[in-house]
Amino acid sequence: MSQVAEIQYYHHGRFRVAGGVLPDAITAYQTFGNPKNPVIVFPTCYGGKLDTNGLLGQSYMVGEDKVLDPRKYYVVTFALFSNGESSSPSNTPAPYNGPYFPTVTYEDNIRAQHAVLTQKLGVKKVFCVIGFSMGAQQVNVFTESNNGFAEALQAYYWSVMYPDFLERYIPICGSARTSPHNQCFLEGPKAALSASKDFQDGHYKSTPQHGIRAFGRAYSAWAYSQAWFAKKGYLFDGKYTSLNDFLREDWEGGFLEGWDANDLLTLLNTWQMGDVSRVRDRSYFADCLGSIKARGLIMPCKKDLYFPPEDSQNEMKFLNNAKLVVIDSEWGHMAGGGLNVHDDEFIQAEYYHHGRFKVAGGVLPDAVTAYRTYGDPNNDKVIVFPTCYGAKLALGSQDYLVGEGKALDPSKYFVVTFALFCNGESSSPSNTPAPYGGPYFPFVSYEDNIRAQHAVLTKHFGVRKVFCVVGFSMGGQQAYHWPVVFPDFVERFVSICSSARTSPHNQCFLEGPKAAMLASKDFADGHYQSTPQHGIRAFGRVYSAWAYGQTWFREYKHLMDGEYPDLNSFIRERWEGGYVNNWDANDMIALLNTWQKGDISIVRDGGDYEKALKSIKAKGLIMPSKTDLYFPPEDSETEVSHLKDAKLTVIPSIWGHVAGGSANPPDVAFITEKIVEFLQAP
Repeated sequence: MSQVAEIQYYHHGRFRVAGGVLPDAITAYQTFGNPKNPVIVFPTCYGGKLDTNGLLGQSYMVGEDKVLDPRKYYVVTFALFSNGESSSPSNTPAPYNGPYFPTVTYEDNIRAQHAVLTQKLGVKKVFCVIGFSMGAQQVNVFTESNNGFAEALQAYYWSVMYPDFLERYIPICGSARTSPHNQCFLEGPKAALSASKDFQDGHYKSTPQHGIRAFGRAYSAWAYSQAWFAKKGYLFDGKYTSLNDFLREDWEGGFLEGWDANDLLTLLNTWQMGDVSRVRDRSYFADCLGSIKARGLIMPCKKDLYFPPEDSQNEMKFLNNAKLVVIDSEWGHMAGGGLNVHDDEFIQAEYYHHGRFKVAGGVLPDAVTAYRTYGDPNNDKVIVFPTCYGAKLALGSQDYLVGEGKALDPSKYFVVTFALFCNGESSSPSNTPAPYGGPYFPFVSYEDNIRAQHAVLTKHFGVRKVFCVVGFSMGGQQAYHWPVVFPDFVERFVSICSSARTSPHNQCFLEGPKAAMLASKDFADGHYQSTPQHGIRAFGRVYSAWAYGQTWFREYKHLMDGEYPDLNSFIRERWEGGYVNNWDANDMIALLNTWQKGDISIVRDGGDYEKALKSIKAKGLIMPSKTDLYFPPEDSETEVSHLKDAKLTVIPSIWGHVAGGSANPPDVAFITEKIVEFLQAP
């Protein structure tokens, strides 16, 4: 649920800025939540406004069940100087109006925002500054943003200007200084507007349509990646009929409807001059970054054309307490701005740092668990819903059961979804630095995952008891492990298309896709330098027939009601494409190893499987699929016969194993009905 709050205005009086003075400087801001909660600052970016008239707003991150949840945090959003809401060329009276408006830096913005926080709101410490683009640049010094392009810089500025005032910072698609290439790109739209026949050196009497339209067109190609354009992302699933329609409405119209031309140029100048090292350390960039005390999460987009991940990687060399997480998206810079739901899900995942963490195969020096929360943290009915094989929080894999009116309703429960180790979001071969990166990542067991999840719940959220653990496939195996690892912590569990241990047949099936990957000509024993396409594609093909029942194929369900013309197209797009586009090969193998070695009796009872099952105190709902080829219902019948308090409900579906996921709406409805009944039962 998005939040709407009244825009407030703080009058600074006479306020010095880099280019002179503002006789009555004004900072526009909004507040959400209880002032007693941890404070989060979320400044705007280029194109961003607090109201709904900007190209980009703040609502995609602020709201109940969003990452900046007002029930957990006191969120303060700030409008940059020159965005048309805070003091800007368009709203400042003479003699500093229009083209006479003085130059404003990120540092000026951060000083103004700091004044609002301390003098108006009585804030003594900021828990976190988060920003996209210009907002991200503000984060490190308390930086600023442009079109979602300067927030990230503000995030950097905060940590430099007020080192003891800020605990954490998160720059998204931003940098600690605006690179020469970035400055050069900005000269394009600036020149298009400045040279237009109706701009008149900023003294226009009516909206300079030609200039603003030219500005938008000169800017547009930089915001998204080449791959995004190649796949015709600009059509927005039918919203636009052509590239020109997209440019006309999204870029020309976006700036014409909500922006003043002088504001555009002045704010762009702030962006171009961004450099945290100008604030201190006499422009020694490395020294400036090295002085930052706050903990950082740096999130560039893999295909951002003007804040490329290489710049972030270079900054990481000098930061002492920061983690780099790359947004793997074709949306380019705009991946950080809330336009694409999958990128939004990825960004809004939260991360818990365990520090040095022992696992079955060794140790992780800085283990990280990714998670998302839904609902009121004060609700004592806590539900845990971990991911399965092939699932990511960023892909919305858990959404089919979480939401209003769904099985796991946030209005009734506090729901926590966890990403498994090795899924690419929590600690994995693909995101762990040397010496444990890639093929050197240690083996991780289900028990390791449960211990990590338990730490997040108890240490971070103060949870004392879990009402229910729900899981599908590998998630279902985790649901079985929870009441074994922590027998008095879990009241109920729901295991969907899963088992308490991975059977010999299941282990054998998994050897097929594993062998295809390991033997491929481009896997290189896990030391590949680029995506091992042959290996991942072979893995997907070997796996594909196991996921569904024979009847499902016999009835041509693989054509997906006309979506695919033949079987090969289905395998190519769903199975090869699904893994190639979203998964790292070493992650796939490491996670599969966790699955293969799953067995609750290893945790306790010395391998006595029946004894381990009989020891479970929690109430269980076991839901196999009638046609599951690798977690067959016969295995579940055996397990239920040894459980003290469990009910067996078979999903009557021809969809095989995936009947327990989100693929078939009737199966989802069936599962939802049974889970709701189970959760409501005394």
